[in-house]
Amino acid sequence: MDTPVQYVVIHHTAWDRCYTKDTCSAEMRRVQHFHMDDYGWWDGGFSFCVGEDGRAYVGRGWDRIGAHAPWYNSRSIGICIFGNFEKNLPTEAALIAVEELISLGLENDKIVANYTLYGHDQVRSNTVCPGARLQEHMTTWPGWEPGLHYPPV
Repeated sequence: MDTPVQYVVIHHTAWDRCYTKDTCSAEMRRVQHFHMDDYGWWDGGFSFCVGEDGRAYVGRGWDRIGAHAPWYNSRSIGICIFGNFEKNLPTEAALIAVEELISLGLENDKIVANYTLYGHDQVRSNTVCPGARLQEHMTTWPGWEPGLHYPPV
């Protein structure tokens, strides 16, 4: 994938929350198996996942095209937080880990300085990902842009 990318897309699994390295590692394997077994992909679709233990778990990483947001896969980093955030926010540790991942991408020229941040539901129809409560919170983050953006202009 050509970097730096313009977009960061935030997701949630809508599955179980996890709070320890062991349970979050199991959730990462669950994502990977789901994407490989159900969709036939060669790996999990996200660039990174984040647990409520405050750790980032590497999926496809910075340099491989993701499979998380049609029209945006080749020009975005997809970050997924384990859990369902329709009604509640992730832990502060998870939110900080997302911010730190974005900062790391900026520092290492993987994300452009004037990046645009979207929730998955802003770039794909028929989904509530990353959850209403997390999406509401994201409106306070740097780079967030309102509106629906599918397909991109």
